[in-house]
Amino acid sequence: MLIILLRITGYGWTAIAFVVLSVLVAVKILKRSSPGRKPGCIGIGYVSLIVFCLLSFSSMLAGALGGFVVNAFTLPRYKAKVVSVSSYVSKDSKNRNTIMYRSTVAFTTEDGTPVEMETDISSSGRPEIGETVTVGYKPGMSAAGEFSGTKYLLMSGAAVMLLVIGYFSIAGIIYAMGWQMATYFNFGMIILLYFILPLAMLFMLGGMGYAVVQYFMGLRPDMPVWAVVVCTFFCLVLSAGMMGYVRLLAARRGRTR
Repeated sequence: MLIILLRITGYGWTAIAFVVLSVLVAVKILKRSSPGRKPGCIGIGYVSLIVFCLLSFSSMLAGALGGFVVNAFTLPRYKAKVVSVSSYVSKDSKNRNTIMYRSTVAFTTEDGTPVEMETDISSSGRPEIGETVTVGYKPGMSAAGEFSGTKYLLMSGAAVMLLVIGYFSIAGIIYAMGWQMATYFNFGMIILLYFILPLAMLFMLGGMGYAVVQYFMGLRPDMPVWAVVVCTFFCLVLSAGMMGYVRLLAARRGRTR
């Protein structure tokens, strides 16, 4: 038994801790929602699974965002040139195929060491051989960290998802602890109105606008014309909607003072 415990990695202990925490939170939630009734095994298992998924996704997103922020501030940055492009086929949830491209870049470090390696992100737009990108790198990395519009859009989407999933994760824990929820729900409305919705609109605008820009730059020649028209239309609608939403929030804040 001791040998098995010693072989468990840090990720394994984290998963075990999440399972235990999920069960405890599930039991507390069921007891609070149905006072005087003993929680059943099926109910505990179902709620535990939901809590475990929320905690797992929150930790994964937080880890990815934390790693990106740390790399953005600590990694030495270099101007790298795309020397080759590899591709692979990716399938979505509807079993549709999308060709994804990954760049191999070449650059020279501060001490004069030449480096050639793949970047850490893939894109549906084919990079041009010879184009220059900004990467972060330190010895020992298996892939260069690319700092591009695609990367920032991905991290923005992850931040929005983390806000939503993290909010419900904390709400479940607070509810299980028996605390009052009114203040937290009011805080959630502020987060929703002033952060999540604007970030979601910016993410959609950035994603569609980036696709349109790539098309007119010749980086996505396979993009259908109808898709360009639709993306352009929604970019205009989202831009007008964001201006109207900012005015609405400003008026709402003025009334509450």
